[in-house]
Amino acid sequence: MFDAEQLRALYEKVIVDPNKTAVRRGFVKCPECGKEILMIPTLKVMHSAIENHVKEHKEQLKGDLIKSYQAAIFVRLSLVSQVLSYACRPQVP
Repeated sequence: MFDAEQLRALYEKVIVDPNKTAVRRGFVKCPECGKEILMIPTLKVMHSAIENHVKEHKEQLKGDLIKSYQAAIFVRLSLVSQVLSYACRPQVP
């Protein structure tokens, strides 16, 4: 059987860890701060929402231009890939 430590590790692996990265349906989640951004039906408006969020991260790292640039690229690519993967899924009513 399992001892207490093994049960705790199994619980974290199966229940806790997946819920840390779970995103509500219709939202994309920022990999840096965890903020959820609502999926918007038009690509132009969704792009604006992503760029507004990227701007927030750039402003937080104003002092370090390299980190600001790296964070902006990372956040932008992650959010765009989430949008594209969500858009490719079959939508069930």
